[in-house]
Amino acid sequence: MQQINYDIQTIITQPHIAQPLQAFSDILLQWAKIHNLTGIKDSKALQHQIYDSLLPITFLQPFHTCIDIGSGAGFPALILACYYQKNAFYLLEPRKKRASFLENAISHMQLTNVKVIANYSYNVTEIQGDLITSRAVCQSDILVHNSKHLLASNGHYLLYKGTNTAHEATSLHGMQTQVFRHAHRTYIYACFT
Repeated sequence: MQQINYDIQTIITQPHIAQPLQAFSDILLQWAKIHNLTGIKDSKALQHQIYDSLLPITFLQPFHTCIDIGSGAGFPALILACYYQKNAFYLLEPRKKRASFLENAISHMQLTNVKVIANYSYNVTEIQGDLITSRAVCQSDILVHNSKHLLASNGHYLLYKGTNTAHEATSLHGMQTQVFRHAHRTYIYACFT
């Protein structure tokens, strides 16, 4: 397991990233007051989630298309889309209220590289990505089983897990895995061998 230490602050203060992140922060905190999207209620907690979403940029291999499974309130995909603005992002979110929030956030953030698909990964067949991300959706082996048809050859999974779920990397049979850690987050980066 490798520890990640990186100064994300220098990244998020760049104007082309800072502006959409500010728009995201504003709309998320506004919606959080009315809708049950996330447990985040203040800017300090939100800042922590932005950092958490961006830390994998330190080890990600180049990719062109990212598919995020269970996008919820937009972590990590909308945050990564701010950084990788030349890459395509597909956000799979079956819950209508959350899909609506994501559409609204994308509009406010003025991101042209992101599309929301209101469906489950196992029902989607028209796209493939060389990076599949997911945060706190289900066990890693189940997620891979239900989404491997979406992974392009030589593609990678980036799974955001809690510290108590790092062992899930061993359940990914037939995959080469790397495990990274920062604070209370474990990142599983995996590809088929």
